[in-house]
Amino acid sequence: MSEIIHGQVTFLLVTLCCGMALMFCYEVLRILRWMAKHTGIVIWIEDILYWAAASIPVFYIFFIYNDGEIRWYGILMLVMGAWLYENGISRPVRKRLVKIFGSHRPSFLRWIKNKIKKAQIKRNKKKQIKKIKIKRG
Repeated sequence: MSEIIHGQVTFLLVTLCCGMALMFCYEVLRILRWMAKHTGIVIWIEDILYWAAASIPVFYIFFIYNDGEIRWYGILMLVMGAWLYENGISRPVRKRLVKIFGSHRPSFLRWIKNKIKKAQIKRNKKKQIKKIKIKRG
C-alpha cells in the first residue's frame, strides 16, 4: 500500500515541478519577445508552438506515472506549479534573465535590423533585375 502512495506523491511532485519548468520556459519566451518586438501574428504562432511543445512533457509525465490516465489532481498540480513560479520566484528569475539578456539587447536589435536591411536590399536587387529583363525581353 505504501508503494502506491509513494508513487502518487512522486507523481504530484513531478507535476508540480513540471508546471514550474513550463512557466520558466515561457519566461524565456517573454524575454525573447522583450528583446525584439513581435507582431500579433508572430506572438500567436509562438504561443501555439510553445503549448504544442509543452504538451509533450505533460503527456510523458501522465503516461509514465499514471498509465496515461489524466487525473484532476495532476492537472491541479501543474497549474499550482505554474502559479507558484509566477507568484514566487518569477521576479528574481526575470531580473536575472534581464541582466543576462539585457546587455545583448542593443546588439541583438542591431543584428535584426541589419538582417532586415540585407533582405530588403536583396529583394530590391531582384526586382530591378526583373524590370531590366522585362524591358529587354
